[in-house]
Amino acid sequence: MSSMNPWIKRALYAIAILALAALLILSFQKNFEYVEKTQWQPLSGEARSNPLYAGMLFLRRMGIPTETIDSLQDLTTLPDTDTVLLISSSRQTLRDEQVSNLLDWVKSGGHLIIAGITDWNSYFSDDSLANEPNDGVGDESERSEGEGAGTEDDEVYYDEDEMAEALASLPTIDALQEFLDVELREKIQFDDDKTPEKISIKGSDKPLELGPYYYNSIVLRDKNTASKLEQIAINGKNFAIRQPVEDGLITLVSDFAFINNYKIGEYDHAEILWNIVRGKPMLAGASGLQLPRAIWLIHSDERASLFAVIWKTWWALVITLAMLFVFWILRVSRRFGPVIAKETEDRRNLLEHIDASGAYYWKQKNQAILLESTRQAAQQQLAKSIPGWQAMSQQDQIQLLAKRLKMNESPLAKILYGNIANSAHEFTETIKQLEHIRTSL
Repeated sequence: MSSMNPWIKRALYAIAILALAALLILSFQKNFEYVEKTQWQPLSGEARSNPLYAGMLFLRRMGIPTETIDSLQDLTTLPDTDTVLLISSSRQTLRDEQVSNLLDWVKSGGHLIIAGITDWNSYFSDDSLANEPNDGVGDESERSEGEGAGTEDDEVYYDEDEMAEALASLPTIDALQEFLDVELREKIQFDDDKTPEKISIKGSDKPLELGPYYYNSIVLRDKNTASKLEQIAINGKNFAIRQPVEDGLITLVSDFAFINNYKIGEYDHAEILWNIVRGKPMLAGASGLQLPRAIWLIHSDERASLFAVIWKTWWALVITLAMLFVFWILRVSRRFGPVIAKETEDRRNLLEHIDASGAYYWKQKNQAILLESTRQAAQQQLAKSIPGWQAMSQQDQIQLLAKRLKMNESPLAKILYGNIANSAHEFTETIKQLEHIRTSL
Protein backbone atom coordinates (compact mmCIF):
# COMPACT_ATOMS: atom_id res chain seq x y z
CA MET A 1 0.00 0.00 0.00
CA SER A 2 1.50 3.24 -1.09
CA SER A 3 1.84 6.10 1.37
CA MET A 4 -0.34 9.27 1.18
CA ASN A 5 0.81 12.08 -1.07
CA PRO A 6 2.64 14.73 1.04
CA TRP A 7 0.73 17.55 -0.67
CA ILE A 8 -2.58 16.00 0.34
CA LYS A 9 -1.34 15.57 3.91
CA ARG A 10 -0.37 19.28 4.11
CA ALA A 11 -3.75 20.32 2.72
CA LEU A 12 -5.57 18.27 5.38
CA TYR A 13 -3.48 19.89 8.13
CA ALA A 14 -4.30 23.36 6.81
CA ILE A 15 -8.02 22.57 6.61
CA ALA A 16 -7.99 21.29 10.20
CA ILE A 17 -6.26 24.40 11.48
CA LEU A 18 -8.64 26.75 9.64
CA ALA A 19 -11.64 24.83 10.93
CA LEU A 20 -10.36 25.08 14.50
CA ALA A 21 -9.76 28.82 14.13
CA ALA A 22 -13.27 29.33 12.74
CA LEU A 23 -14.78 27.44 15.69
CA LEU A 24 -12.85 29.58 18.17
CA ILE A 25 -13.99 32.81 16.46
CA LEU A 26 -17.63 31.70 16.41
CA SER A 27 -17.46 30.66 20.05
CA PHE A 28 -15.95 34.03 21.07
CA GLN A 29 -18.60 36.01 19.16
CA LYS A 30 -21.38 33.91 20.71
CA ASN A 31 -20.23 34.32 24.31
CA PHE A 32 -18.83 37.88 24.24
CA GLU A 33 -20.13 41.18 23.02
CA TYR A 34 -18.56 44.64 22.52
CA VAL A 35 -19.70 47.11 25.18
CA GLU A 36 -18.75 50.78 25.34
CA LYS A 37 -18.06 52.18 28.80
CA THR A 38 -17.49 55.84 29.65
CA GLN A 39 -14.97 56.34 32.42
CA TRP A 40 -14.07 59.64 34.00
CA GLN A 41 -10.44 60.64 33.62
CA PRO A 42 -8.78 63.34 35.77
CA LEU A 43 -7.28 66.38 34.14
CA SER A 44 -3.63 66.21 33.22
CA GLY A 45 -0.88 68.58 32.16
CA GLU A 46 -1.55 72.32 32.26
CA ALA A 47 -5.31 71.75 32.65
CA ARG A 48 -4.71 70.51 36.22
CA SER A 49 -3.53 73.93 37.39
CA ASN A 50 -5.23 76.20 34.85
CA PRO A 51 -9.06 76.20 35.06
CA LEU A 52 -9.23 78.34 31.89
CA TYR A 53 -7.15 75.97 29.76
CA ALA A 54 -10.14 74.65 27.78
CA GLY A 55 -11.32 78.23 27.24
CA MET A 56 -7.88 79.14 25.90
CA LEU A 57 -8.02 76.28 23.39
CA PHE A 58 -11.54 77.28 22.34
CA LEU A 59 -10.58 80.92 21.71
CA ARG A 60 -7.53 79.83 19.72
CA ARG A 61 -9.68 77.62 17.51
CA MET A 62 -11.95 80.61 16.97
CA GLY A 63 -8.98 82.41 15.44
CA ILE A 64 -7.91 84.66 18.34
CA PRO A 65 -4.32 84.33 19.62
CA THR A 66 -4.79 83.51 23.32
CA GLU A 67 -2.22 82.98 26.04
CA THR A 68 -2.28 82.36 29.78
CA ILE A 69 -0.48 84.54 32.33
CA ASP A 70 0.37 82.29 35.29
CA SER A 71 -0.19 84.96 37.95
CA LEU A 72 -1.57 88.48 38.23
CA GLN A 73 1.80 89.45 39.71
CA ASP A 74 3.42 88.55 36.37
CA LEU A 75 1.38 91.24 34.64
CA THR A 76 4.20 93.78 34.79
CA THR A 77 3.50 95.28 31.35
CA LEU A 78 0.02 95.87 29.94
CA PRO A 79 -0.70 94.89 26.31
CA ASP A 80 -1.99 97.11 23.53
CA THR A 81 -5.58 98.28 23.89
CA ASP A 82 -6.75 95.91 21.13
CA THR A 83 -5.89 92.97 23.43
CA VAL A 84 -8.51 91.74 25.92
CA LEU A 85 -7.53 91.08 29.56
CA LEU A 86 -9.64 88.44 31.35
CA ILE A 87 -8.92 88.16 35.09
CA SER A 88 -10.79 85.40 36.94
CA SER A 89 -8.77 85.65 40.19
CA SER A 90 -9.75 87.56 43.32
CA ARG A 91 -7.30 90.46 42.66
CA GLN A 92 -6.51 90.78 46.37
CA THR A 93 -2.79 91.25 45.64
CA LEU A 94 -3.27 94.24 43.33
CA ARG A 95 -1.52 97.38 44.56
CA ASP A 96 -3.05 100.82 44.15
CA GLU A 97 -0.52 101.60 41.44
CA GLN A 98 -1.49 98.49 39.47
CA VAL A 99 -5.20 99.32 39.76
CA SER A 100 -4.51 102.84 38.54
CA ASN A 101 -2.52 101.51 35.57
CA LEU A 102 -5.34 99.09 34.67
CA LEU A 103 -7.94 101.86 34.74
CA ASP A 104 -5.74 104.15 32.62
CA TRP A 105 -5.34 101.29 30.14
CA VAL A 106 -9.12 100.82 29.98
CA LYS A 107 -9.73 104.54 29.53
CA SER A 108 -7.33 104.48 26.60
CA GLY A 109 -9.47 101.88 24.83
CA GLY A 110 -8.72 98.55 26.54
CA HIS A 111 -11.29 95.88 27.37
CA LEU A 112 -11.00 94.43 30.89
CA ILE A 113 -13.08 91.40 31.91
CA ILE A 114 -13.15 90.58 35.62
CA ALA A 115 -14.93 88.20 37.98
CA GLY A 116 -17.07 89.58 40.76
CA ILE A 117 -15.92 89.58 44.39
CA THR A 118 -18.44 89.58 47.22
CA ASP A 119 -17.91 92.35 49.77
CA TRP A 120 -18.96 90.42 52.87
CA ASN A 121 -18.40 93.39 55.18
CA SER A 122 -21.05 95.33 53.27
CA TYR A 123 -23.23 92.26 52.87
CA PHE A 124 -23.50 91.67 56.63
CA SER A 125 -23.74 95.31 57.65
CA ASP A 126 -26.91 96.49 59.39
CA ASP A 127 -27.90 98.79 56.52
CA SER A 128 -27.53 96.07 53.90
CA LEU A 129 -29.52 93.59 55.99
CA ALA A 130 -32.28 96.16 56.43
CA ASN A 131 -32.43 96.67 52.67
CA GLU A 132 -32.53 92.96 51.87
CA PRO A 133 -35.65 91.91 49.92
CA ASN A 134 -38.18 89.97 51.92
CA ASP A 135 -38.59 87.23 49.26
CA GLY A 136 -42.19 86.71 50.48
CA VAL A 137 -41.21 85.19 53.82
CA GLY A 138 -43.45 86.32 56.68
CA ASP A 139 -42.65 86.68 60.36
CA GLU A 140 -43.37 84.13 63.07
CA SER A 141 -46.97 85.20 63.53
CA GLU A 142 -47.78 84.70 59.84
CA ARG A 143 -46.43 81.18 59.58
CA SER A 144 -48.83 78.30 59.69
CA GLU A 145 -48.33 75.45 62.09
CA GLY A 146 -47.88 73.09 59.17
CA GLU A 147 -44.95 75.09 57.88
CA GLY A 148 -43.54 75.06 61.39
CA ALA A 149 -42.58 78.03 63.44
CA GLY A 150 -39.07 77.83 64.77
CA THR A 151 -38.57 75.90 67.96
CA GLU A 152 -36.28 76.80 70.78
CA ASP A 153 -33.65 74.37 69.48
CA ASP A 154 -33.68 76.14 66.10
CA GLU A 155 -32.70 79.52 67.54
CA VAL A 156 -29.09 80.53 66.90
CA TYR A 157 -27.36 83.27 68.87
CA TYR A 158 -24.25 85.07 67.59
CA ASP A 159 -21.73 86.70 69.83
CA GLU A 160 -21.06 90.30 68.72
CA ASP A 161 -17.32 90.05 69.34
CA GLU A 162 -17.06 86.83 67.31
CA MET A 163 -19.07 88.40 64.48
CA ALA A 164 -16.81 91.50 64.47
CA GLU A 165 -13.69 89.35 64.42
CA ALA A 166 -15.07 87.26 61.56
CA LEU A 167 -15.95 90.37 59.55
CA ALA A 168 -12.50 91.85 60.13
CA SER A 169 -10.88 88.76 58.61
CA LEU A 170 -12.98 88.94 55.42
CA PRO A 171 -11.49 90.29 52.17
CA THR A 172 -11.42 94.03 51.67
CA ILE A 173 -13.53 95.84 49.10
CA ASP A 174 -12.39 95.34 45.52
CA ALA A 175 -11.06 98.60 44.06
CA LEU A 176 -12.36 97.89 40.54
CA GLN A 177 -15.89 97.22 41.76
CA GLU A 178 -15.71 100.39 43.82
CA PHE A 179 -14.75 102.25 40.66
CA LEU A 180 -17.79 100.77 38.87
CA ASP A 181 -20.09 101.61 41.84
CA VAL A 182 -21.40 98.04 42.05
CA GLU A 183 -21.39 95.25 44.59
CA LEU A 184 -22.28 91.56 44.68
CA ARG A 185 -25.26 90.62 46.81
CA GLU A 186 -27.71 87.75 47.18
CA LYS A 187 -27.75 84.55 45.14
CA ILE A 188 -29.48 84.52 41.75
CA GLN A 189 -32.35 82.05 41.93
CA PHE A 190 -32.83 79.64 39.03
CA ASP A 191 -36.30 78.27 38.31
CA ASP A 192 -34.87 74.76 38.58
CA ASP A 193 -31.51 73.56 39.86
CA LYS A 194 -31.22 71.25 36.85
CA THR A 195 -32.64 73.50 34.15
CA PRO A 196 -30.56 76.23 32.46
CA GLU A 197 -31.70 79.83 32.13
CA LYS A 198 -31.53 81.86 28.95
CA ILE A 199 -29.74 85.20 28.84
CA SER A 200 -29.72 87.90 26.19
CA ILE A 201 -26.31 89.31 25.43
CA LYS A 202 -25.33 91.91 22.85
CA GLY A 203 -23.61 90.31 19.88
CA SER A 204 -25.71 87.15 19.88
CA ASP A 205 -28.72 86.78 17.59
CA LYS A 206 -30.47 84.42 20.02
CA PRO A 207 -30.82 83.89 23.78
CA LEU A 208 -28.05 81.70 25.18
CA GLU A 209 -28.45 78.96 27.76
CA LEU A 210 -26.51 79.28 31.04
CA GLY A 211 -26.32 76.23 33.30
CA PRO A 212 -27.49 76.44 36.93
CA TYR A 213 -24.74 77.40 39.32
CA TYR A 214 -24.24 79.62 42.36
CA TYR A 215 -24.08 83.20 41.06
CA ASN A 216 -24.30 86.31 43.22
CA SER A 217 -26.28 89.14 41.68
CA ILE A 218 -24.51 92.34 40.65
CA VAL A 219 -26.27 95.33 42.23
CA LEU A 220 -25.80 98.86 40.90
CA ARG A 221 -25.43 101.53 43.54
CA ASP A 222 -27.51 104.68 43.43
CA LYS A 223 -24.52 106.79 42.40
CA ASN A 224 -23.84 104.60 39.36
CA THR A 225 -24.98 106.78 36.43
CA ALA A 226 -22.90 105.18 33.66
CA SER A 227 -24.41 105.66 30.22
CA LYS A 228 -24.74 102.83 27.66
CA LEU A 229 -24.49 100.32 30.52
CA GLU A 230 -25.48 96.82 29.38
CA GLN A 231 -27.05 94.56 32.00
CA ILE A 232 -27.19 90.79 31.41
CA ALA A 233 -29.83 89.48 33.81
CA ILE A 234 -31.32 86.20 35.02
CA ASN A 235 -34.80 86.48 36.53
CA GLY A 236 -34.38 90.21 37.00
CA LYS A 237 -30.95 90.03 38.68
CA ASN A 238 -27.71 90.91 36.96
CA PHE A 239 -25.42 88.04 36.05
CA ALA A 240 -23.01 90.36 34.22
CA ILE A 241 -22.68 94.01 33.21
CA ARG A 242 -20.76 95.85 30.53
CA GLN A 243 -19.84 99.35 31.60
CA PRO A 244 -18.08 101.74 29.18
CA VAL A 245 -15.21 103.74 30.68
CA GLU A 246 -14.25 106.60 28.34
CA ASP A 247 -12.78 104.84 25.25
CA GLY A 248 -12.67 101.40 26.87
CA LEU A 249 -14.93 98.83 28.48
CA ILE A 250 -15.06 96.87 31.75
CA THR A 251 -17.08 93.66 31.77
CA LEU A 252 -17.97 92.35 35.23
CA VAL A 253 -19.19 88.73 35.44
CA SER A 254 -20.56 87.29 38.65
CA ASP A 255 -18.44 84.14 38.38
CA PHE A 256 -16.43 82.36 35.69
CA ALA A 257 -17.29 78.85 36.88
CA PHE A 258 -19.36 78.30 33.71
CA ILE A 259 -16.22 78.46 31.51
CA ASN A 260 -13.89 76.25 33.54
CA ASN A 261 -12.44 73.09 32.05
CA TYR A 262 -15.42 70.97 33.13
CA LYS A 263 -18.34 73.25 32.21
CA ILE A 264 -17.33 75.20 29.10
CA GLY A 265 -18.65 72.40 26.89
CA GLU A 266 -22.12 72.45 28.47
CA TYR A 267 -25.15 74.37 27.17
CA ASP A 268 -24.10 77.63 25.42
CA HIS A 269 -21.22 78.43 27.78
CA ALA A 270 -18.58 78.59 25.04
CA GLU A 271 -20.75 80.94 22.96
CA ILE A 272 -21.34 83.16 26.00
CA LEU A 273 -17.55 83.43 26.44
CA TRP A 274 -17.19 84.22 22.73
CA ASN A 275 -19.65 87.12 23.03
CA ILE A 276 -18.14 88.40 26.29
CA VAL A 277 -14.64 88.80 24.83
CA ARG A 278 -16.16 90.70 21.88
CA GLY A 279 -17.82 93.26 24.11
CA LYS A 280 -16.35 96.40 22.52
CA PRO A 281 -18.37 97.90 19.66
CA MET A 282 -16.61 98.07 16.32
CA LEU A 283 -17.41 101.75 15.86
CA ALA A 284 -19.15 104.36 17.98
CA GLY A 285 -22.83 103.53 17.84
CA ALA A 286 -22.32 100.38 15.77
CA SER A 287 -24.31 97.27 16.60
CA GLY A 288 -21.52 94.81 15.85
CA LEU A 289 -18.79 93.79 18.27
CA GLN A 290 -15.06 94.11 17.75
CA LEU A 291 -12.89 91.00 17.36
CA PRO A 292 -9.86 91.46 19.66
CA ARG A 293 -6.38 91.04 18.25
CA ALA A 294 -5.34 88.81 21.21
CA ILE A 295 -6.57 87.67 24.63
CA TRP A 296 -4.64 87.29 27.88
CA LEU A 297 -6.14 84.97 30.52
CA ILE A 298 -5.15 85.33 34.21
CA HIS A 299 -6.48 82.85 36.76
CA SER A 300 -4.23 83.22 39.82
CA ASP A 301 -3.01 85.90 42.23
CA GLU A 302 -0.11 83.88 43.58
CA ARG A 303 3.40 84.28 42.25
CA ALA A 304 5.05 81.11 41.04
CA SER A 305 7.69 79.53 43.28
CA LEU A 306 11.35 80.23 42.63
CA PHE A 307 11.98 76.66 41.48
CA ALA A 308 9.03 76.85 39.05
CA VAL A 309 10.40 80.07 37.55
CA ILE A 310 13.90 78.57 37.26
CA TRP A 311 12.56 75.39 35.67
CA LYS A 312 10.39 77.32 33.22
CA THR A 313 13.20 79.67 32.17
CA TRP A 314 16.37 77.56 32.46
CA TRP A 315 15.17 73.96 32.36
CA ALA A 316 18.06 72.93 30.07
CA LEU A 317 20.61 74.34 32.53
CA VAL A 318 18.91 72.56 35.45
CA ILE A 319 19.05 69.21 33.64
CA THR A 320 22.71 69.77 32.72
CA LEU A 321 23.70 70.61 36.28
CA ALA A 322 21.78 67.60 37.60
CA MET A 323 23.61 65.28 35.20
CA LEU A 324 26.98 66.79 36.15
CA PHE A 325 26.14 66.29 39.82
CA VAL A 326 25.29 62.63 39.23
CA PHE A 327 28.55 62.11 37.31
CA TRP A 328 30.49 63.82 40.11
CA ILE A 329 28.86 61.57 42.74
CA LEU A 330 29.77 58.50 40.73
CA ARG A 331 33.31 59.78 40.30
CA VAL A 332 34.05 60.53 43.95
CA SER A 333 32.26 57.47 45.32
CA ARG A 334 34.29 54.90 43.36
CA ARG A 335 38.02 53.99 43.67
CA PHE A 336 40.23 51.01 42.91
CA GLY A 337 42.28 49.62 45.78
CA PRO A 338 43.25 51.29 49.07
CA VAL A 339 43.99 54.98 49.33
CA ILE A 340 47.69 55.67 48.80
CA ALA A 341 49.22 57.44 51.74
CA LYS A 342 50.47 60.92 50.98
CA GLU A 343 54.21 61.07 50.85
CA THR A 344 55.83 63.30 53.44
CA GLU A 345 58.09 66.02 52.23
CA ASP A 346 61.76 65.21 52.49
CA ARG A 347 63.55 67.28 55.04
CA ARG A 348 67.29 67.13 55.43
CA ASN A 349 68.89 66.60 58.84
CA LEU A 350 70.52 69.58 60.56
CA LEU A 351 73.71 67.63 61.01
CA GLU A 352 73.91 67.15 57.24
CA HIS A 353 73.61 70.89 56.87
CA ILE A 354 76.40 71.38 59.37
CA ASP A 355 78.60 68.89 57.53
CA ALA A 356 77.99 70.67 54.26
CA SER A 357 78.64 74.11 55.77
CA GLY A 358 81.80 72.93 57.52
CA ALA A 359 83.15 71.33 54.34
CA TYR A 360 82.45 74.51 52.41
CA TYR A 361 84.15 76.83 54.91
CA TRP A 362 87.14 74.46 55.19
CA LYS A 363 87.62 74.47 51.41
CA GLN A 364 87.38 78.24 51.33
CA LYS A 365 89.95 78.56 54.16
CA ASN A 366 87.34 80.42 56.20
CA GLN A 367 86.91 77.82 58.92
CA ALA A 368 87.89 80.31 61.61
CA ILE A 369 84.88 82.50 60.79
CA LEU A 370 82.38 79.64 61.15
CA LEU A 371 84.11 78.35 64.30
CA GLU A 372 84.13 81.76 65.96
CA SER A 373 80.49 82.50 65.16
CA THR A 374 79.38 79.08 66.40
CA ARG A 375 81.38 79.48 69.68
CA GLN A 376 79.84 82.91 70.24
CA ALA A 377 76.30 81.51 69.73
CA ALA A 378 77.10 78.74 72.22
CA GLN A 379 78.54 81.22 74.73
CA GLN A 380 75.44 83.41 74.47
CA GLN A 381 73.17 80.43 75.12
CA LEU A 382 75.35 79.33 78.08
CA ALA A 383 75.18 82.83 79.54
CA LYS A 384 71.39 82.73 79.34
CA SER A 385 71.08 79.24 80.81
CA ILE A 386 73.74 79.35 83.60
CA PRO A 387 73.67 82.27 86.04
CA GLY A 388 77.08 83.94 86.50
CA TRP A 389 78.57 82.15 83.51
CA GLN A 390 80.52 85.12 82.23
CA ALA A 391 81.99 85.83 85.68
CA MET A 392 83.55 82.33 85.92
CA SER A 393 87.02 81.44 84.77
CA GLN A 394 87.51 79.13 81.81
CA GLN A 395 88.46 76.26 84.11
CA ASP A 396 85.33 76.72 86.25
CA GLN A 397 83.18 76.93 83.14
CA ILE A 398 84.64 73.70 81.74
CA GLN A 399 84.18 71.85 85.04
CA LEU A 400 80.58 73.01 85.47
CA LEU A 401 79.63 72.26 81.88
CA ALA A 402 81.32 68.83 81.97
CA LYS A 403 79.15 67.88 84.95
CA ARG A 404 75.96 69.03 83.26
CA LEU A 405 76.66 67.38 79.92
CA LYS A 406 78.47 64.38 81.43
CA MET A 407 81.49 64.89 79.18
CA ASN A 408 85.23 64.78 79.79
CA GLU A 409 86.84 68.11 80.54
CA SER A 410 89.74 67.74 78.07
CA PRO A 411 87.68 67.46 74.82
CA LEU A 412 85.20 70.02 76.15
CA ALA A 413 88.01 72.55 76.70
CA LYS A 414 89.24 72.00 73.16
CA ILE A 415 85.74 72.45 71.77
CA LEU A 416 85.15 75.74 73.60
CA TYR A 417 88.57 77.35 73.53
CA GLY A 418 91.10 75.13 71.73
CA ASN A 419 92.71 75.52 68.31
CA ILE A 420 91.02 73.41 65.63
CA ALA A 421 93.23 73.19 62.58
CA ASN A 422 94.20 69.56 62.13
CA SER A 423 91.62 68.25 59.64
CA ALA A 424 88.27 68.95 58.04
CA HIS A 425 86.72 66.07 59.96
CA GLU A 426 87.89 67.42 63.33
CA PHE A 427 86.62 70.87 62.38
CA THR A 428 83.18 69.51 61.43
CA GLU A 429 82.93 67.44 64.62
CA THR A 430 83.76 70.52 66.69
CA ILE A 431 80.99 72.51 64.99
CA LYS A 432 78.54 69.65 65.67
CA GLN A 433 79.50 69.52 69.36
CA LEU A 434 79.08 73.28 69.71
CA GLU A 435 75.63 73.08 68.12
CA HIS A 436 74.76 70.20 70.45
CA ILE A 437 75.86 72.24 73.50
CA ARG A 438 73.81 75.22 72.32
CA THR A 439 70.60 73.26 71.79
CA SER A 440 70.95 71.05 74.90
CA LEU A 441 70.85 73.86 77.46
